Amino acid sequence: MNHQDPPTTSTIGSLLSDLRSESTTLLRQEIALAKAELNEKASRVGKSAMEIAAGGALAYAGLIVLLIGISLLITRVLAGFGVNPETAMWLGPVSVGLIVAIIGGVMLTKAKNAMSGDKLFPHETVDSLKEDKRWVQNKLSQHHS
Repeated sequence: MNHQDPPTTSTIGSLLSDLRSESTTLLRQEIALAKAELNEKASRVGKSAMEIAAGGALAYAGLIVLLIGISLLITRVLAGFGVNPETAMWLGPVSVGLIVAIIGGVMLTKAKNAMSGDKLFPHETVDSLKEDKRWVQNKLSQHHS
């Protein structure tokens, strides 16, 4: 029976050494995966930020252009329908400005939702880490069997 003890110890030692080595390699691969996934998420955040900026600038420019250009037309139309010219001078631009502001708000909300926290979470890496944990537990349970 004594002749069986050294091989078992040697086998346990080599198994633990193999497990440590494989775990280290696996951890390095997981870190690389996490970096790649986070870089991809950061790229998406940058794109969404650019869309927010473009949406805000477009909403602002649209507001200015529409208030100046279309407000003159609306003022004439309102006056043609019998609205007091002084009232028509502010009612046309306010109506157009409200519509443009709503469109800009919708664009900003859409871009903000694209940047929500859940979409930035590294789901693939977490799933892979859970799988690695199951793998290590399986290796350890096989060793104890």
